[in-house]
Amino acid sequence: MQCSTPMYKSKRTADLNGSMRRRVASRFAIVLALLATAAIVACDMPHTEAPEDTGSLLVTIESGGSLGALTLLPGTSMEPAEYRIIGNGPSGASFETRTSGGFSEIQDLRLGEWQIEVSAFNADEEEIGYGNGTVEIENGQTAELNVVVRALSGTGSLSLSVVWPADEVENGEIAATLASSDGDSEALAFDTVANGEAAFFSDEIDAGYYTLILQLLEDGHVVAGAVDTVRIVQDGVTEGSFSFEDLNHPTGDIDIIVVPEMDEPLEVAIIGGTETLGYGESMTVSAEVENAGDSALEYTWYLNGAAVGSEASLTVGDDLSPGSYRLDVVVFTEDGQRSGSDSHNFAVE
Repeated sequence: MQCSTPMYKSKRTADLNGSMRRRVASRFAIVLALLATAAIVACDMPHTEAPEDTGSLLVTIESGGSLGALTLLPGTSMEPAEYRIIGNGPSGASFETRTSGGFSEIQDLRLGEWQIEVSAFNADEEEIGYGNGTVEIENGQTAELNVVVRALSGTGSLSLSVVWPADEVENGEIAATLASSDGDSEALAFDTVANGEAAFFSDEIDAGYYTLILQLLEDGHVVAGAVDTVRIVQDGVTEGSFSFEDLNHPTGDIDIIVVPEMDEPLEVAIIGGTETLGYGESMTVSAEVENAGDSALEYTWYLNGAAVGSEASLTVGDDLSPGSYRLDVVVFTEDGQRSGSDSHNFAVE
């Protein structure tokens, strides 16, 4: 007879072992689930780093406006199409950016002092202006810097030609003076090209605005003259042509003005002039300036190149002999930074 007890114990032990394995597996699964949940939560949390000490910079660019008429202008366009901004800061930090507008914002700059340089380029990618400034960058702040871009202060070229009736002037010569806004002047040496024609050229004229005074002389006597405003820009060529058709064998003048900086010329108009005056009659004219703003103005009137007045209005004519005359007015702002001119031709009969 065999005993069944060993068979009974073996089955119970197997059941107990299976139950324990199921409980261990269940607990292990719970642990894995908790670890997975923790990992998911960790992945969903935003990643943060220690903040760096940086700031931002807003650069605002200011420049002159468009150029007006009645000025001998260079062939180089002075209208900015693009600004290139270069910054040099602490510990060798730097940046370079470009903008076609009047401002640019640069972010994440190191704290400390920055040197900013701005160059202006026209549509032909020629550099026409420059400005710079210094700014302090502070943590978390946006610093603002206004940079005034002015025309380059190098040298440019001036080319002038003058013609007159050769059969009316036997020994004609040109006397010319180029005057800056600060009162300095330089005589221009014209070369005789042919009978009745003279020319001048120089490629070493400092950039800026000038007044050019031209006179046609016959045997030392002024027979014609004119005054105009001229602008010279770095590496540019400014050209002007003058034709003296109506000659007075007593007198005559010419003026040209060029004023430094990128500011637009004054728009000047002579009001009240007539084309013909009877002998002994007079007329009162005035100089009207459209775009001077609040600037104080200084006036100089010229009759055939000779200065005759310094007010906004002028009365002329009652002491003139019969003949042809040119009346010019040159207007400067009081600070000498802007200028413009106009002319009026009339006859005394």
